[in-house]
Amino acid sequence: MYFDNTGLAVVGAPENPGLVGIDGDYLQTHCILADGGDRFGVSALTFDKHEELLWMGNQGGHVTSYIAPGLSKYTSFQIHASEEVRQILTLDDGILALTSSTLRYQIRRGIPVYTHTSPNMNEMQCILQMSPSRFLLGSHQEKLIDFNLSVGKETILTDVGEGCVMLRPHSRFVCAGNPLGRIDLRDPNTLNVEHSIDTHTGSLSDFDVQGNLLVTCGFSNRHNALAVDRFLMVYDLRMLRAVSPMQTVLDPFFLKFIPSISSRLAVVSVMGQIQLLDTIALVEPKLCLFQMENPGAMCLTFDISSSNQIMACGDSSGHIHAFSHSKSTDPVVNTYSRPCEMPDTPNVYPSFGIDDYNTPLSVIPMPIVPPEIPLASDWPQHLIQKLYRKPVGIDAEILSSMKLQGPIGYSPNPKSTRRNQVRLDKLKPVYFY
Repeated sequence: MYFDNTGLAVVGAPENPGLVGIDGDYLQTHCILADGGDRFGVSALTFDKHEELLWMGNQGGHVTSYIAPGLSKYTSFQIHASEEVRQILTLDDGILALTSSTLRYQIRRGIPVYTHTSPNMNEMQCILQMSPSRFLLGSHQEKLIDFNLSVGKETILTDVGEGCVMLRPHSRFVCAGNPLGRIDLRDPNTLNVEHSIDTHTGSLSDFDVQGNLLVTCGFSNRHNALAVDRFLMVYDLRMLRAVSPMQTVLDPFFLKFIPSISSRLAVVSVMGQIQLLDTIALVEPKLCLFQMENPGAMCLTFDISSSNQIMACGDSSGHIHAFSHSKSTDPVVNTYSRPCEMPDTPNVYPSFGIDDYNTPLSVIPMPIVPPEIPLASDWPQHLIQKLYRKPVGIDAEILSSMKLQGPIGYSPNPKSTRRNQVRLDKLKPVYFY
């Protein structure tokens, strides 16, 4: 199923699936099978804030990073034996991966730092960074955990009633959404509730905050059953009241503001359709829709890079779909990214035959070995002793004809040897090492 230019649903495959964009904003460029995708779906996707990486967590507790935009594998490691990865948060020197009952701190190369567990961590859902060492952990339980990363301990437990399954940052509040459709605006320091917003009558599926706008999507109660609400609820946090809602042509399940474009919003359905909306359009906006190639699979996670040049979706079949901006010939994740730490390139040396006497052995460098390991070229000890050459004695013929003038003796040259000639019979063998 896809949408035509009028916004109507059409059964069947489009002529160019995955590459359709009515205004040509984004095109699907890659679709890869993630690690463990043959057994588990992709449950978490996060673009790195510091390097050109896309992080993936699946339903089997495995985390893999891919180098964007080609999505070649960078690192891969297991963080839990059975629990799915709920959220991945990138830090300056590593990542935080949240599962249902654990929080794993890991460096990007795959080496674990530590794993935090406690009786308060049960059915965990979300994590929000408040400062370099302060994090908030939300779950379906009644407690909101204030966690200190530098000491690895839970500092404060705050009662949140029905639970906290979504956390979003704001300059004045901590926006905490519960499963029943209510969003609590809490004080960042005390975590006390300042205001509450009732968004949807059924349940809350996702929301995002950009500036003073808070946009939500969810479900409504219709005839004693939950139905997807086609309207996005919009709230102005300056006046703390609702403004005109936004209608979509798909069933919204995820939404996210596009970074660096404060008024642009990406809405994603369970079936993988993506619609781009403008919250402050002064004229009739263009309909922008595109579909990821996932026949029969459900979209489980969605993220946008900080440069807004790449989008990524993960589905239940274990595939990652990457969309790149049509105007970017070489899309990047971040505007200014540091280079990824890559493994050392192995040295390749030339090979030559054992009977090749023209190639010097020095073309292959000497390996560095410990002193206690002998080499095949080592000489025996009696051949490497240090000896000094004794001077050759003065010829007897010179001594017999020598005349003394004070302390100095003079004698004519007998010319028994050539100039600079050394008599070999007077020398002893000397060995060098």
